[in-house]
Amino acid sequence: MVKGDPDLAAYLRISSRFRGDEFLLLTFAPHQGRALDPENLALLRRLDDELSGLAGVTDVFSLLDAPLLESPPIPLAQLAKGFRTLEAPDTDLDLAKQELTSSPLFSELLITADGGTSAMRIDLALDAELLLIDEARAALRARERALKSEARALSPEDQARLAELDRNHDQLREQYLERREALIASVREVRNRYREYGTLYLGGVPMIAADMIAFVQNDLLVFGSSVVVIIMVMLYWFFRQLRWVLLPVACSALTVLFAVGVLGAVGRPATVVSSNFISLLAIITISLIIHLIVRYRELLHREGDVSVGEIVRGTMLSKFAPCIYNTLTTMAAFGSLMASRIVPVEDFGWMMCLGIAIGFLVTFTLFPAVLLLLPPGKASTRLNEELPLTRMMSQLSRWSYIGVVVTAVVWAAIAAVGVGRVSMDNQFIDYFRADTDINQGMHYVDANLGGTVPFDVVVRFAPYEEYEDSEDDFLAEEADVYPQRYWFTRDKLDRLASLHRYLESRDEVGKVVSLYSLDTLASRFNDGEPLSSLEVAGVLGELPDDLRGELIQPYAYPETGELRLNARVIESGPPFDRAALARDVRDFAENELGFASQDVEITGMMVLFDSMLKQLFRSQLDTLAYVLLATFLMFLILLRSFLYAVLGLIPNVLAAASVIAIMGYLGIPLDMMTITIAAISIGIAVDNTIHYIYRFKYEFKVSQNYLKTMYYCHGSI
Repeated sequence: MVKGDPDLAAYLRISSRFRGDEFLLLTFAPHQGRALDPENLALLRRLDDELSGLAGVTDVFSLLDAPLLESPPIPLAQLAKGFRTLEAPDTDLDLAKQELTSSPLFSELLITADGGTSAMRIDLALDAELLLIDEARAALRARERALKSEARALSPEDQARLAELDRNHDQLREQYLERREALIASVREVRNRYREYGTLYLGGVPMIAADMIAFVQNDLLVFGSSVVVIIMVMLYWFFRQLRWVLLPVACSALTVLFAVGVLGAVGRPATVVSSNFISLLAIITISLIIHLIVRYRELLHREGDVSVGEIVRGTMLSKFAPCIYNTLTTMAAFGSLMASRIVPVEDFGWMMCLGIAIGFLVTFTLFPAVLLLLPPGKASTRLNEELPLTRMMSQLSRWSYIGVVVTAVVWAAIAAVGVGRVSMDNQFIDYFRADTDINQGMHYVDANLGGTVPFDVVVRFAPYEEYEDSEDDFLAEEADVYPQRYWFTRDKLDRLASLHRYLESRDEVGKVVSLYSLDTLASRFNDGEPLSSLEVAGVLGELPDDLRGELIQPYAYPETGELRLNARVIESGPPFDRAALARDVRDFAENELGFASQDVEITGMMVLFDSMLKQLFRSQLDTLAYVLLATFLMFLILLRSFLYAVLGLIPNVLAAASVIAIMGYLGIPLDMMTITIAAISIGIAVDNTIHYIYRFKYEFKVSQNYLKTMYYCHGSI
């Protein structure tokens, strides 16, 4: 998320007030029979008990805890005396199935509509201190962002407090993540023991977060090791000498080691965005070394009778300028990512700039030092053999230069159209392979349990004001039993009901839960008529504390006058505009129900995801503009020629535009990962440009012949 994003501050505030997303959802579809068969209820009880016994699990809520009010029917006034559950000996399971699968509260929440699968919510222990720090830090950052827009800054006291919160947060967060990872692993162990009895899917925001950390760790290992193996094979194929395999790999490995060490020392974590920084850093470092190897072999071939020291000196001197130019320009390209305010994207740009600088220093110290310790080696017999590909390109440049220019212009037009087709239509589920728990669980819950990605709509009324001491004995006595119940008036519930029904009418929305769900359930005991304000207060007074905590408190906070509607969207369905959904909900609440703008708040994971995507789009424009300007200025400074700067920029722009255009034509959307593709394309392509132009300027001074220089550069660079 963006530092200071008000959507994040709102999400943390609402999560701390109502029940947040720190729970796991476990579905259980038995291989034999249905969810409410006695033998499967026994399995569910065993599963419930095992999960409840795990350290870090505060509660498990399943079908076994659901109150049965119609199996057979009991008067609402008797709720305080107790209620049946599925485990009660006199429960009619056929009536229970009918009640639960048609319940506005529990259907598609704890049981599928066909009664085949049950679900349980596993509440995880929260770190209260970390939650308070998160909320305070988000509020300060939101204020800091607002002040920046007015060219003002936080007070020194607030800045000091924010720095202190950041320090405390990092330490507590690391400890919390370790506990959560261990707990989720334990939940999976329990789940796996029941696979012989049914199909079980595990989901929930904490599991997704933990799995993504594991994916990043795995990607760092897979990408890094794969790149090393591929590079070693390619280097041996190119040079056919072991020294030109081991030396580049050693320089690259040392660069990565130093970079990771610095990042660890300053506390910069690898993220989903930066998980490929090791492979990119290895590639860029190797590219520097390859230029040095080629030049060393070239000088050894030409001047084989001089000492190793002279060859190494000539190599490093002749390549220092283009390599430093290449390093600075590549750093400028990756530095453009710092224009994004998305934290992982900023960190990725910072990490790459740091790593590239370290790579240059390692290459220009270790590479010549090792060569001075080795014999000169054998001169290559293949240096005079020009590659067929570059020979063909030089011939095209000589005899078909008009065709090359026309082709470039046409392709630029095609690329421009493709860039215009790039979309931001992302679905979170598409980030994960089909064989992952995340993908499988989200598909199953979408199809059977009313959607996966949650969002909340919070509407505000006048807050509850506690009754003053009264001489009325009735009021004084009643105030002792959940006095806030008198805040729940019929007019509030009617407006809530309209908003609830509107959410349910949207195709992209699945299950919606609010007090309207309970109100609808209660109306079944009142001949289908809504309860009056007095009847609502009476029912709320009869609810046991544990049931009130499960059915009322997650959806109402009378002290602040807030009612919450919790909805889930169908993430695996057709793509939809999240911002348009949130905007339509707000318009309905304001224009149809009369809520003031400040009394409607829409938050949740769906909103955070959409906020991140919108910021990515804005940062993509900033990044492209910055990288092009920075690259052009670097060319202008380093090459000291406006013409060369323009010529150097053209192939880099075409390279980046081509990649983005292909994304547009193939329907690959911009997201947190692909947003970096322009910087990566230019950062790598600029290497070729600088070395070619620098060598061209040098050789042209010697030969004063354009064609001869062009052929020579194609054949050697």
